[in-house]
Amino acid sequence: MDYGEGATVAGRYRLFGLLGRGGMGVVHEAEDTRLGRRVAVKVLTAVEGLAEDGEARDRFLREARALARIEHPAVVTLYDAGLVEGTPYLVMQVLDGLSLAELVQRTGPLPAPVVAQVALDVVRGLAAAHESGVLHRDVKPSNIGINHGGHVVLHDFGLARLAGERAITRTGELVGTPQFMAPEAIRGAAPSPAADLYGLGACMYLMLTGELPLGDATVDYGAIVDRALGDGVPRLAGRLQGSPRELLDLVDRLCAQDPADRPGPTGTTEEMLERHADGGRDTLAALLAGQVRDEAVRSLHEAAAVAEEPEYDWEEAVPHPRAELADPLHPPTLSDATRRIVLSSMTPQNALSRQREAVNLVLRGELQEAAQMLAAVVPVCLSSLGPAHPTTLISQYWQAVCLARLGAGDKAVELLARVNRQVDQRRGSER
Repeated sequence: MDYGEGATVAGRYRLFGLLGRGGMGVVHEAEDTRLGRRVAVKVLTAVEGLAEDGEARDRFLREARALARIEHPAVVTLYDAGLVEGTPYLVMQVLDGLSLAELVQRTGPLPAPVVAQVALDVVRGLAAAHESGVLHRDVKPSNIGINHGGHVVLHDFGLARLAGERAITRTGELVGTPQFMAPEAIRGAAPSPAADLYGLGACMYLMLTGELPLGDATVDYGAIVDRALGDGVPRLAGRLQGSPRELLDLVDRLCAQDPADRPGPTGTTEEMLERHADGGRDTLAALLAGQVRDEAVRSLHEAAAVAEEPEYDWEEAVPHPRAELADPLHPPTLSDATRRIVLSSMTPQNALSRQREAVNLVLRGELQEAAQMLAAVVPVCLSSLGPAHPTTLISQYWQAVCLARLGAGDKAVELLARVNRQVDQRRGSER
């Protein structure tokens, strides 16, 4: 089946473009045409032909139903699941914002209250999943999303279980990421709640230090696995000045080599994280808002540069959305992927349609997505339609609205002044 932009899955989900790609499959942003809402559609392309095996098909749907039963704000909501031409798919809520991997990559180490708040949300989400009989199996920073309110959402639950062990064997895919994978899981032991909590501990290590728990990501997997099974994650207690000792001790215990030595997700662990998370959510939301604002301002300068270079080569400058990720530990976030998709497919003919989509996003308050969409639309309009074209001017107006609502009022005023000058020139030339 064609999974390109404009294709429809199960006669209902119209694909906008590619959001990410991994060993198990691809994720698309899509519209649920029946309910008129944005969704994410994950197609498990590694498991093509599943429908030919009735038992495997039934087990996939059974596991999907188990995942759908989890109701918790820190767990991604599963809306639908099924098979198309032998390939299983999952339909989930769209996770606007940044991944934890992206946030740490941009900001470096996070304040202790933020670390505690993220960990607290993950602990509660994992507890809800475990109570429903669902293990995550791959807790890592790129699977922890953070939305604009500073709320954490875990996603990509149990893909190995959903796809089936035979599919994993067939693709040769390692289930989990060695940097964040429990030693016993690397050795082949059955997944367990303790293994999920190890992944959380490794994520906390990254948040507190800004460093990967087992060293440089450029080191080959074999060396990372040796470290994971040998000395393990370096202890933090006594190393980081200014961080609460209780928090550092928790990271050390979560990253213990023996799963029996790791604390449980509830009780004293949750109480301790609550004590240190005071103000963490507000700080996290402010960090997200700052990143969105800075990106919107950067895109404004990029658009100005493009306006001076009408022969800009979009095909050469923008990587194809289906290109493999350079760093599998830091895949693009939704907004980055959306912008790249739009840039790669933008033409003067569809710029107006994209502009309307962006305006709807603004009106719904989804400012990050709108800012990213407009950051793609405006340069194409400037280059192909010209600075005085109505589509260009209207796009810039809504870009200014985004900037103002994101807290970059001075930049919004500058852009509006530029738009007004162009409008005045148009009126003068029409007299």
